[in-house]
Amino acid sequence: MFAESDSRKRKENPCIDTVNWLESQGSEDVLAGSFAGMSCSDKGPCKSCKLNAGDEANQLGFNLSAMIQHPAIKMVLPKFHSFLSGVRCVSVAMVASGSIRVSIMSDQTSALESALPPSILVIDDCQDIQKLIGAILSPMKVRLEYASGGEEGLRMAESSVPALILLDYQMPDCDGLEVLRRLRLNGRTARIPVMMITADNDQTLIARAFVLGVCDYVSKPFLPIELRARVRSALGSNALIEDLRHQARFDSLTGLPNKSNFVDRIQRSINQSLNRLPGFAILFIDLDRFKWINDSLGHSCGDQALQEASQRLRACVQSTGIVAKFTAENTVSRFGGDEFVVLLESISGTIDAELVASRILEAMRQPFLIAGRTLHLSASIGVVNSHGQYASPEDVIRDADIAMYEAKEAGRGCYRIFDASMGSRALKRWQIDSDLRKAIECHQFVLQYQPIICLQTGLVESVEALIRWNHPENGTVPPNDFIPMAEETGLIVSIGEWVLQTALKQFAVWQKLSPDATPKELNINLSRQQLVQPGFSSLVGACMRENGVEASKVHFEITESEVMNDLQASIQSIQELRAMGAKIDLDDFGTGYSSLACLHQLPIDVLKLDRSLISQLDQGGQYAKLVDLVLKLLSETEVKVIAEGIETEDQLHQLQRLQCKLGQGYLFSKPIDADKVQEFVRKRQNERAGFLQRGMAQSSVFIPKLMSIPMIKSI
Repeated sequence: MFAESDSRKRKENPCIDTVNWLESQGSEDVLAGSFAGMSCSDKGPCKSCKLNAGDEANQLGFNLSAMIQHPAIKMVLPKFHSFLSGVRCVSVAMVASGSIRVSIMSDQTSALESALPPSILVIDDCQDIQKLIGAILSPMKVRLEYASGGEEGLRMAESSVPALILLDYQMPDCDGLEVLRRLRLNGRTARIPVMMITADNDQTLIARAFVLGVCDYVSKPFLPIELRARVRSALGSNALIEDLRHQARFDSLTGLPNKSNFVDRIQRSINQSLNRLPGFAILFIDLDRFKWINDSLGHSCGDQALQEASQRLRACVQSTGIVAKFTAENTVSRFGGDEFVVLLESISGTIDAELVASRILEAMRQPFLIAGRTLHLSASIGVVNSHGQYASPEDVIRDADIAMYEAKEAGRGCYRIFDASMGSRALKRWQIDSDLRKAIECHQFVLQYQPIICLQTGLVESVEALIRWNHPENGTVPPNDFIPMAEETGLIVSIGEWVLQTALKQFAVWQKLSPDATPKELNINLSRQQLVQPGFSSLVGACMRENGVEASKVHFEITESEVMNDLQASIQSIQELRAMGAKIDLDDFGTGYSSLACLHQLPIDVLKLDRSLISQLDQGGQYAKLVDLVLKLLSETEVKVIAEGIETEDQLHQLQRLQCKLGQGYLFSKPIDADKVQEFVRKRQNERAGFLQRGMAQSSVFIPKLMSIPMIKSI
């Protein structure tokens, strides 16, 4: 690796190779991927850096902080030694016998470069001019390199890529214009700013130089103050241009590569994969339920959470135990919002990507401390492995995104590996999303109403408004097939507003047609997104006033699990609705947290027992005791209880014996059209006497013993 003549020096200072390597490596490729290489004594560990020549790569990574404290490195690189002390290791790989290369994060490359003084390459065949320029620029914080001819200058420019080139016009082997032309044709040197130094004031020559791309020129003999001013100007302009280029390719919040930058890197990996080089993997990462942080705590807290998440992602892909196996650089990118993507290059198979995905999931489960609050997040990850089957970055990203949504549908906080079947399901979801937007525009939604019955009298107490989608091709689409997609896309807010307006308008129509055949109250379902929407209570109040419906006649149903996911924001909106006079029903109780303790946190008026509890009533056992316990505990409060999903006479009789006041289910009625509701109300009024007689006949049956609190915890 090093010349034989250096062997004596290496014996005197085993780490001298590190110094030589650091001094000699200036090319963009090396700087972008590595910053240290080392060759220690083969007779034992170096006394200063504590590294053995035969150490495994993983062990070397843990000794990085010791290595950069080496006095020789401090001496040669004082300008950026402090920066190296803060660099996190991405990967460590053996590149030669007894020598290592430590890779750093790509988004830290620019910071490493900026820590070094800018380099200036002087291409001039006159050594006196070289010395003069060196003396004039010595007060400036720059590093100077010298080339004595055009060919030598071209080689040095390609190797070190300096921040600025001072180029003489008249040279024996290759004149300045030819050097400039060849610099611009080389991809590595095309953007280097060049300042022409010439004793020839030929305006035609100067014009040709500007056509070829010089940034400035200075005539010989030059004044020191003029040369320094022009050099400062050229370096400043170049720094500004590079800063703009950086902003165009890196995310301003996290410092990670942005989407356009990342796409370029994927294309490079695709090209390598098509050439039968090792494959790569993409991990598409979305933070679960991140939106509520912005909605509840503000965008400042959301930004802090994103910055913390980006740091955790970087730590995961730079974990030596995982990535040391990968020979190429790995990239973490932020696509926007709470979406991140990881590129793993040169991996051997699916197991490598799964290992990184598992590490990321575990990292994201750890609590986030943001603005004095402890937040709990998780991540859903889609994984795509490529071994030559992709031709474009867009296809890779699309499939990783599809797999990520599969992870969300699987319950969030997990990862899924893409397969062909996911593509067809994604196409179906896309079709539903597209059709949903048309459904809103074309008024394809309708409302049906399911009665809520008084279990003592058989009369209709209320009706619950339930949305149905009359698809022009697929017929009636059940809510479970489109509500989750509406919530995922945010369309649920528009759909929910339509439900609110339509249900209130219909209730007002019933009241005008026949007040005595109108249900006493109206139940409307709300999504969490509606509930926490700013100004939602004002919208509700305006709708009620517009339709002439009293707030006291309206119940808003919210599900237990959705509310508990964003408790504080939900409570505030609930209190605003109740202050208007509206009532709040906690729906699906028993399917989420199933904790009676949560009720003291929620200002509710009605508790709806989920059908999963009621369906087991006619079998007796613990479910009957559980329902009995809830009813008895709430009998001392003003909270009413509605039993959902009553389908059999036995279930009804059990609930009557347990003194449950209200219920709904197919035993009484399926959801019915709006024009059938008043007819149903009258029918129940006419059948009241028979209903009461059936209820009295069952009054002597045994009532289950009340469960104790320890017993309920065992369910």
